[in-house]
Amino acid sequence: MIKLTPKPEVLEALRKAFPTPPKSAEKALAKYCRVLGAMVFDAQLRGQAEDERKLGLFSISTSALANKGGQIGKNKVRVHSWLAENGCALVQMADKGSNISGLLSKVKLTKRVTMEDPLSINTQAMTDEQAEREIDAFLTGDDESNEALFQHLYPELSGDDAEDLIGELFDAVKVDVESLSAYITWINTKSDKLTEAQKKSRTRQAKTILAVCAYTGGTYLQRLKPSAFGRTYYTGVSVQSVPKDLRKAMLGNCWEYDVRSSVIAWKMGYGARWVAENKPGASVREEFKATLNYLEDKKDLMHTVRLYTFLEGSNVRRDQQLVLLKQAFTALSFGARLTTKGWQDTGGTWQNPALVSILKNPEERARFVKDPSVLAFIQEQNKLDDWLIEEVKKDRPEYLRDPNLQTISGRPSKAKIVAYLYQNNETHAMDVVRAAVEATGRKIIANIHDAVVINKRLGAELKAEIEMLLQEKTHNPYWRLGATQYERFNSTPKEVLNEEQLHRQRMAAEEEKAQLAEKAKQAQQAQQALQADQAAK
Repeated sequence: MIKLTPKPEVLEALRKAFPTPPKSAEKALAKYCRVLGAMVFDAQLRGQAEDERKLGLFSISTSALANKGGQIGKNKVRVHSWLAENGCALVQMADKGSNISGLLSKVKLTKRVTMEDPLSINTQAMTDEQAEREIDAFLTGDDESNEALFQHLYPELSGDDAEDLIGELFDAVKVDVESLSAYITWINTKSDKLTEAQKKSRTRQAKTILAVCAYTGGTYLQRLKPSAFGRTYYTGVSVQSVPKDLRKAMLGNCWEYDVRSSVIAWKMGYGARWVAENKPGASVREEFKATLNYLEDKKDLMHTVRLYTFLEGSNVRRDQQLVLLKQAFTALSFGARLTTKGWQDTGGTWQNPALVSILKNPEERARFVKDPSVLAFIQEQNKLDDWLIEEVKKDRPEYLRDPNLQTISGRPSKAKIVAYLYQNNETHAMDVVRAAVEATGRKIIANIHDAVVINKRLGAELKAEIEMLLQEKTHNPYWRLGATQYERFNSTPKEVLNEEQLHRQRMAAEEEKAQLAEKAKQAQQAQQALQADQAAK
C-alpha cells in the first residue's frame, strides 16, 4: 500500500489549531493520509495515461477524499478542507472532475508530503550487485504489507462468509510464483525493449499479484465484472488486463487455445445466408473474397498491406507493424469509423476513432484505408453488418430499444448491436470449447474472452476434433483454434551462476593445459624422430 508522510510543519499547524483532545491532530492526519494513499494506489492500479505519468498526476475523487478523509475539532471540520484553506494541502488540483459526468479529478501531491510506494522499484543507477539486493528485498516483501494490500483489494473477505463470497464474486487462478518473481527480476535487469513506464507498470502489476499470493498461499483472486454484452470481465489486475508476457510469467508452463480471427470468422459464418438471400446462385467466395483471404491466408495479406502502409523510414518498429494492422482489421470488423474527427462522450471525455488511435500517423492511416484489399474487406464487412441489423429488426426488435445498444442521441447503434451479437456468440462458442477441453481430462487454468489456458497440450487429433465439434455446434465452418505455448520464466541463483562460471574457467584451463601437454609431447616426438634419423645416417 502507498504510504504518505506529511512534512512536520503540516502536523504542527494542525496541532496548533486543534490542541485538544491530545493526539487528535496526529490521528486525524494519519487517517487522511491513509485514505489519500489508498486512492493514489487505486489510481495507479487502474493505470495512468502517459501524460499523467510524466506529470505525476493521479485520478481520484476529491469529493470522496473530503468525505472519507475524516473530521477534526468540536465543529467537525473536514481535514481536507482545513488543509486546503490553511496552506497545508497535500494535493493540488490539475484538472477538476465532475460528479455529474462521473469524471475523476486529476491531482498532484504537493511538496508537503512524501510518498513511499512498496510496489515500485528503480534499479537504473545501481550496480548489478546493488540491483540484485534491491530486487531480492522487493520480492520478499513483508507479511504486514501483504495483508494490508489483500484487505484493501478484497474488503468483503474479512467476514465469516469469505469462502462463499470467493466463489460468488471472484475467479481464483493459481499463480507460478517463482516464474513471476523471475519475470520481475528480468524486467528490471535484462529487458531492453520496454520503456521505463512499461517496466514500472508491469512491475507494479506483477508485485500486486505476488503480494496477494503471498497472503493466500499462491492463489490470485480476480474480481468478476459481468458485461451486459455477454462477456465476463474482471476489474483491476487480471489475466485479461495484463500484457501477454506478464500473463505467461504468471501462469507458467501451460497452453493457450484461442479462436483465430474470432469476430471475422463469426461474421463469415453468415456469408452463405447473405448470398442465399441477396444473390441466389452466386459464389460465397467471390462475394467475400477479401474476408476469406484474411481468414485463410492472413500472413500473406498482412505482409502485402504492410508494404503498402508502412514505407521505408516509418517511425513504427517493424515488429509492431503487423500487430497494429491486426488491430486495425479487427476495428474495421467492428465497424470502426474511417473519419479522423473525434467526439465527446457523455462524460465530456474526448474520444478518437479507433483507427486514429491505432494508426497514429495520418499518412500511414490514409494509405491503409486506400489499399485495395482493405477497401474490399470494408465493403464486405459492411454488407454483413447491414444484413445482421436487418435480421435483428425482424427477429430481435427489442435490441433496437435497449439503451446499452444505442448512441448518445438514443438511436440504435449498428456497431454496438454487432458487438453484442458477437460477444454472445463468442461466449457460446467458448462454452463449447471449455466443455470439450474438460472432457479430455485437462484443467482450465484461465479464461481470456476468446481463449482458454489449459495445463496440458492438446494433440493435433484432439484439437481437430474440438474444432469440428465447435463448427457443428455453432453451424459455423470458419471457426479455427490457434495454439500458443506458455513457458515459465526461470531464474538461476547467483551462487549457481558463479559456480557455473568457475566451472567453465576450470574446464578452459584444463583444456589449455591439455593442449600445451599435447604440443610438448608432439615436439618431443619430433625431436626424438630427428635424433633417430641423424643416428641412422
